[in-house]
This record gives sequence, structure tokens and C-alpha cells, in this order.
Amino acid sequence: MQFNSIAFMIFIPLVSAGCYLISPSRRWMWLLSASLLFYLTSVPWFILPLLVTAAGIYASALMIDRCRNRDPAGEKVSFFMGVATPLILLISFKYLPFFGESAEQIARALGLNYPLFIIEIIAPLGISYYTFQAISYVVEVKRGKAPAEHNFGILLLYLVFFPRVVAGPIERPDLIHQFREPRPFNREDISAGIELMAFGFFKKLVIADRLAIPVNEIYGNASHYHGLYLLLATVFFAIQVYADFSGYTDIALGSARLVGIRLTDNFRHPYGAPSLREFWRRWHITLTSWFRDYLYIPLGGNRVAPRRRDFNIFITFLASGMWHGAGGSFMVWGALHGLMMVAGSWTRPFREMLVRLTGLSRAPAIRHAIGVASTSFLAGAAWIFFRAETLSGAVSIIRNILGGIHEFFILLVTRDTDGLRAIADVARKGAILGFARESYRTEMLIALFSIMALWIGGMLRSRRPDFMTSGPLRWPLVLLVIASILFFGMFSAEQFIYFRF
Repeated sequence: MQFNSIAFMIFIPLVSAGCYLISPSRRWMWLLSASLLFYLTSVPWFILPLLVTAAGIYASALMIDRCRNRDPAGEKVSFFMGVATPLILLISFKYLPFFGESAEQIARALGLNYPLFIIEIIAPLGISYYTFQAISYVVEVKRGKAPAEHNFGILLLYLVFFPRVVAGPIERPDLIHQFREPRPFNREDISAGIELMAFGFFKKLVIADRLAIPVNEIYGNASHYHGLYLLLATVFFAIQVYADFSGYTDIALGSARLVGIRLTDNFRHPYGAPSLREFWRRWHITLTSWFRDYLYIPLGGNRVAPRRRDFNIFITFLASGMWHGAGGSFMVWGALHGLMMVAGSWTRPFREMLVRLTGLSRAPAIRHAIGVASTSFLAGAAWIFFRAETLSGAVSIIRNILGGIHEFFILLVTRDTDGLRAIADVARKGAILGFARESYRTEMLIALFSIMALWIGGMLRSRRPDFMTSGPLRWPLVLLVIASILFFGMFSAEQFIYFRF
């Protein structure tokens, strides 16, 4: 069941109403039943690895608790089994086919007749998310920061809670306490839930799904388009992936608020970040913090020598890229961010000196604007590897973009009016497949107007956090957003981008 489906529009009010009609002590049972139904509507067998994961961490946590201070060896074995169970399932479903294909390609390149039996496996929905959530539970129990949960149903609900099971946020064991707490009917929870869902659907249906049309067209037929079109599609995708994923998060947070549960926010205006380090504190926050707490810090974090710290940063971002997918393009995307973070650390003294010499230290607003622009450029360039179907496709797109920019500037410098007129004619008439035809212009006007409205709203909320949570403008604005969805939304049930991870 997708959030942007009619079924969900029927499902969510029934679930939220049932939460406040049923006895508080049995509310977790209602939420578990609803969550299992939500998950089973995709592919029923997907529930099996989730149940195995839940059973594995349930038994592991109880054994850790029982062996604590009595049997250190048993405690370590239990911890290892609790972490290994979800990881083995994740690797089996998501990475084994990739490793098998890679081994076969290497064998062929070496001239070896080594055919492999490669099984095509569909990764269960949300497995990357609930695997990390399961691991965090076992780790926190081992550290003594979370108690072992004795109620298997509540632990299963922790993994399968319907707003977050498919694409996060990746929660920590603190979420379990909320399922136990009696949550009386709260009008503010309902209001905030409706508001969050309205803005989430606006981002998804009005912005992301409209931008998806030209992005899919151009990236799907990259060889037919001029480099400037590929550059424009890359900019559109940077906006699309943010609107799509943050829109999903808003809907997830809003759905949880409707049943009295508060999930962790995943985004804080990442394209307003003045540095890549700050960008990753604002983008997919729960995944970034997970890698920080369970990989970067255990590797030594920044408490080690600079070279080792840089290695830790690179490995963390490489692992983040691999988490997104087994393809080479995702690995390069993660490695690229890791290298840029390391380069940022090494060039910080030089950049600070440049700021002093140019006088930008006396103009913080200009310095901030330059930081935001350069960060958005670097993140946007890396998105090419994220969006391209293959690594070779990403390299080809970059080559075409650079070639298009080079051609444009050469024509500009040489004042070749015929050449510039030819590029303008391409922009006016559209490329070979008709990107600029009338229907696309409509899509772009609506999407760009919506982005501007969203940006203005974000600016107002950053200056006045209570702008949308109180006052006479709250509900008129929510109603305006809902009306915009009804008039301009794309109701084609386009899948959320992060559902495939």
C-alpha cells in the first residue's frame, strides 16, 4: 500500500479512529494489526524475513539480558547472533545477486569458463530500514541503554509500524516506550498530523511527480539530448529527490501523529546548508546519525589521528552508498561524498585564509550565500551518479554536460550568433524527443511556482517557528495546500524514490 493511493486514504482515518476507540492497554495490538495489514498488501511473503529478523533480535536481546554480568562469552555470542541475523538477511536479498554478477563478469574478463547460477531476488520492502532499526535495538540493549523487550508483539510493532516501515525514519529503541504509553485523544496531534500530511502530499504530488516527467524523459534518453538539457534535468532531479523523500517523511510523521506517536524528523532544509558537513546533518538525518553512532564512532571517529579520521569518514560514506544499493553508481556516489568531506577537512585552513583576504569575514551573509551555492552544486553534481541507471551512464551524462557547457561558453566568447541562435532554437522547439512541448511547459510552470511557494513558506517558518502551528493563518494555508493538491497534483500513484532502498 502506497501513501499516495486511494487505499491509504481509506486506511489512515480508520486506523486513527480505532486507536482512540479501543482500550489504551490494547492499542498496540490494533497498531500491530494495522501495520501487518499495511505491509502484507505489497507482497505477502515479504513478511517472512521481517518476522525472522524480529524473532532473532527478540531472542538475542533476552539472552544478552540474561547473560549480563554472569556469562560474558554467552553475552558476546548472543550479541553477535542478534546483529548477524538481520545483516545476513539484508546481504542475501539485496547484495548476493550483485556479487554473483560481478564474479561472473570478472571470470569472463579473465577468460575463465565459470558460469554461475545467479538467482534473481526481489528485496523485501523496507528491508534496509528495519534491518538498521533492528541492529540499533540489539546494540542499545548490549550497551545497557535500552531494556530487553519481553513482549514480542511490541518488538515486532517497533519494526513494522506502518508509517515508517517502508522508507524510515530509522528509529531507535526509544520508540518502543511510546507504544506502551496510553495516548489520550489530543486535538493538537490530529491537527499537526493533517498539516504534515498535507505538506507531504503537496511536495510529492505537485512538485516531485511533476518534475519526474522531464527527469525520466531526459535521463532515460540521455544520448538524444544536448548537455544543457542534461544539466537542467540534474537540477530538477536534485529538487525532485528532496521533495519526494521529505514529502514521504512528512506523510509518515503526520500519519504517526494521527495515532499519537511521534517519529524523528529526517530533514531540515538541506539545500540551505553552507557546507557538506552541515548538509549531511540536515539530509536523511536518521540514516546519517545511525552511521555516525554505529560505524563512524566505533571506528574511532575524530578521536584518532587525522589520516585515520579521514579514512573513517570515507568508509562511512562508502557504506552509506552501498546501503542505498549494490550498483557501482551508488558506491561511487557514497565514495564521492566521502572524498569531498575529506577534501573539505584538508582545505579548511586555506578557505578560511581566503575568506580573511577577500574580506568575506566582514560580510557573513555573502559568505553564507557562497557556501550554500557551492554546497548545492557539489551535492547536485553527485546526484548524477545516484540517478543514472549505470556507472557508465553517469560518466556519459557528465561528459555530455561538460561538453554542452563548454560549447555554450565558446559560442558566447566568440559571439557566434548563429550557434547561440541554434541552441536557443533547440531550447524553444525542444530536443529530438520534444522536451519543451506545451505539456512540459505547463508541468514546469506549476512545479517551479510550487517550489517558490514552498521556499517562501520555509523562510517564514525558519524566522517564526510557530508560523504554521498557531494563529489565524494556519488552517487557511492548509486548505490552500489541499486545494493545490486537488487542482495540480499528479494522481498516477508514482512510487516514492526511496521505496526501492
